[in-house]
Amino acid sequence: MTDSLESEINSLHLSSNIIVDYYTAPENAPSSINNDLDAENSSNVVMENLSEDYLKVYDGILVACYSDHPLIYKLRSITNAKILGIFQASIIYALQAIDNKSDKVAILTSVDEWEQILDNAIINFLGVGSFPNDRFVHTLAANLPILKLHEPDNYSILMGKIQNLVNKNVKIILLGCAGLSTLDYKMKNDFPNIKFVDSVKIGIKQLISFIEIGNV
Repeated sequence: MTDSLESEINSLHLSSNIIVDYYTAPENAPSSINNDLDAENSSNVVMENLSEDYLKVYDGILVACYSDHPLIYKLRSITNAKILGIFQASIIYALQAIDNKSDKVAILTSVDEWEQILDNAIINFLGVGSFPNDRFVHTLAANLPILKLHEPDNYSILMGKIQNLVNKNVKIILLGCAGLSTLDYKMKNDFPNIKFVDSVKIGIKQLISFIEIGNV
């Protein structure tokens, strides 16, 4: 998955003065993150594995798990680097990308454990008391394991889920898992009137802009 994300970020042809390094959690971390417990366990493993001295060389860190991941907040407590999660980046983008009030946004995710978790994350991020039905449709899971999302045999399942969201007037679909990264172009070809948001690519661009603003 890390190799796939590196390929996606390389496709952006970022400025030559921007150096991007990649980090994968060690083997004792969960192999994939499917719920809040996995997220907490993965953050603990990463925090034990990374040193403050190692982090000092970075101006920004993108946490490439699509959730309100505890690692975001733990990293902020030990480094002055800008820290951004791909979930937060995609929501920020979606809020400014809605063209009409009747258009809706939805998250397409991996397994159904994430549906309520991500709906709650939207509520918390927007600071509202209940799910914002005026702008969002509830998160929809493909019910595929994260590491199976890229398999060609499963693409038709994703297409069925997307059609379900389109039928609910969704115009912007946030790819709610790093495992869905790289599929946005293919999906756009099949649904040309829908905006598919690759949260990793949006995330790295936003992170760079936050760093640049902080240096002004």
